[in-house]
Amino acid sequence: MPDGNADALARLRDALVPDIPAQAGDMPLQAFSRAVTRARRDFTAARYAGLADDLAELIPAARSTSSAAGRSLAAQVYHLAARTLIKLSAPPYAWVAAHQGEQAATASGDLRALAEARRDLVSLFHRAADYGKARDLTARAADLMRPQLSGAAPTAWGAYGALMSTGAIAAARMEDRHSALAMLEEAAEASQQAPKLVLSAGHVVTYRIGVSIILGDAGTAIEHARGISPDDIPTVERRASYYTGIAEAYTLWGKTDRALRALLIAEKIAPAEVRRSNSRRIIEDLLHRDPHSNLSGLRALARRVSVTL
Repeated sequence: MPDGNADALARLRDALVPDIPAQAGDMPLQAFSRAVTRARRDFTAARYAGLADDLAELIPAARSTSSAAGRSLAAQVYHLAARTLIKLSAPPYAWVAAHQGEQAATASGDLRALAEARRDLVSLFHRAADYGKARDLTARAADLMRPQLSGAAPTAWGAYGALMSTGAIAAARMEDRHSALAMLEEAAEASQQAPKLVLSAGHVVTYRIGVSIILGDAGTAIEHARGISPDDIPTVERRASYYTGIAEAYTLWGKTDRALRALLIAEKIAPAEVRRSNSRRIIEDLLHRDPHSNLSGLRALARRVSVTL
């Protein structure tokens, strides 16, 4: 991990679990709301290290707020902290953020916050390889939230669809094709009601690619990728995931030159995404498949992300 990321991660960790009782944060609600909006923008732009620093500054305010609107914003801060810590490969701290986010979301009663908090837990159970728990949490959350979606705010629809998309990945890991595809269909339906920056049809396609890869169907993953334009994915974070998914599918398909091309595009879009563990595994796989590779740029890319044979 780059030193800047490690320092930012440590500051966020200490904000979540301070060494001494934390001082209450004093931030007017409007300023708090604007700061959370900026933080969401930074996450979608894959600026994780800077975001970790900003979130560390926001957590005291999240901890001290008591109004329903403030608790909803607090839940969003913890949600962004959990997602950022996952991106920075720090799941133990992400569990802390997710737990605090669940508490804030429950106190707020905000459907969007509840869906985001549940998604964080699903993601963390998935990363702990407890795929059954992740899938079942998603299914239970769907049963509870679905009746509340009628008339819900567009952002709540987006959070619900993102939860379903994440749960579909866990179901695929269980080889539960039926549940995975059903969850993706729910996510696609939710995307029609959601703001494009929160959950677009293009976002859902990136998860369709992931599910197809997990189920061993690289060809279907590529078909999904070809079915949309990258411009249909409005956030940098998901657009980079689109290309790393293509790279993984082409690697499984044995088309290493196309896999490398997709990784290089992903790196150009969001360098932080190519430094994550899944992208690094793809690069390692490409190197192992052809240790004397003459592919232009592969070894240079491996050096940039500190991957060696």
